[in-house]
Amino acid sequence: MASATSKPAKVSVYKGNAQQRRSGKGARDVNYYVTEVTTLGDGSIKRETYRGDSTKDGSLVNKVLIQEATVKDGKETSNTVSSNATAAEKKALSDPRSQLKNSIKQQTDDANKTRIKNEADAAAGGLTDAGKKNQEVLGGGSGNNANDEDQGDSQDADSTFPETRVFEDMQYPESISDGQDVITFTALSYSVKQLSGFTFGERPRVTSGGGGSRSKGTVTLPIQSGIKDQNAAGWGEETMDPGQIAAAGIALNTIFNGSDGFSKSLKGVADQIKGDTAAFETAVGTKFAESAAQVKGLLSRTQGKIINPNLELLFQKPTLRPFSFQFRMSARNANEAKQIIRIIRFFKQNMAPQKGGGSGGESANLFLKAPNTFQVHYLHRGKDEHKFIGRLKECAMTSFEVDYTPDGNYSTYEDGIMTSYTISMSLKELEPIFYEDYDDSDIPTDAIGY
Repeated sequence: MASATSKPAKVSVYKGNAQQRRSGKGARDVNYYVTEVTTLGDGSIKRETYRGDSTKDGSLVNKVLIQEATVKDGKETSNTVSSNATAAEKKALSDPRSQLKNSIKQQTDDANKTRIKNEADAAAGGLTDAGKKNQEVLGGGSGNNANDEDQGDSQDADSTFPETRVFEDMQYPESISDGQDVITFTALSYSVKQLSGFTFGERPRVTSGGGGSRSKGTVTLPIQSGIKDQNAAGWGEETMDPGQIAAAGIALNTIFNGSDGFSKSLKGVADQIKGDTAAFETAVGTKFAESAAQVKGLLSRTQGKIINPNLELLFQKPTLRPFSFQFRMSARNANEAKQIIRIIRFFKQNMAPQKGGGSGGESANLFLKAPNTFQVHYLHRGKDEHKFIGRLKECAMTSFEVDYTPDGNYSTYEDGIMTSYTISMSLKELEPIFYEDYDDSDIPTDAIGY
């Protein structure tokens, strides 16, 4: 028999109901899981998934079996959820889109690759067609290969909107500990807003480890130096000369008070002119002279004064905050190198627009779907939202750059993976920050807020 065990993976499992999981507000358990794959004497393959406590050297202690399954000849012969599994884990194991199920699939793939290398007889589940089918079923798939003629899975009714790939939760470096401050990036399927009266419905902020069915995976990285935010509001200079003020006053009073308002406004303007006829005559006369001579500034040149522009700085619009991050990633072993590649792909794929639209046929590419968005969290000791760093609302990634030679030299390991990568990303919040956001019930009174 040959056996192999995957690396531990940190996975969030929701304990709340379906509505809470969809909103990202449900309670959650965060645990570590490993999957062990073993070739049995009869040629079948057994998968065992364990929950436990992760240690700094990457192993798992206090392992508890939560599920085991066996596959033979491309068919699942047994699948048992252990009584040790929590109610939340049982729900996650029955949901093919849960983070736990996707993590187990990835762990199964990784463990199988190691098992195959250690196995002298590849026919017992190696890289043959039968072995590939066993591996797919063992990871929770159907065993059908969509690339094989007449054996593919049936397509959804709306095949122009394929389900976005869900990535497993990832982290760099492998040695990140539970007591370390980190930053997390959770990819989310774009959420549209519905019309509601004179505005649009709300888009709730996704909590740490949340996202529910919208979540496409999370990347955890150490907090870098140079983190900052900049809040701003759109203010602009506006002017209104006395003539414009008088006209505006007449218009407003007429609209709200009818003919009586019109008469009162005219009388008020006439009274002001009578009170300072000389100044009014000077202003009007100078304007006519400037127009006739096609010059400007005549009043300032001849009398050293100007017509009062009533200059004022006025609020014009809210603004959207931009953010930028940069991370240097250098692999120290083969597994960490693979994780770096997955992380880079995670950001690139999730920020890309998606094909889809219409009802198929010629209209299939009539529309493009919005890219996935990102929720960013600063976590204190890897658990709670950091109170003393500003929060972010849901963001769109506007650019992502990879420097494959950050040291100025082309350098790779034997397998071709670069010795170091630097990733730089720019994001912008989907919605402005409002005064009322700071009064959210989940923001402590001693926290910075946004």
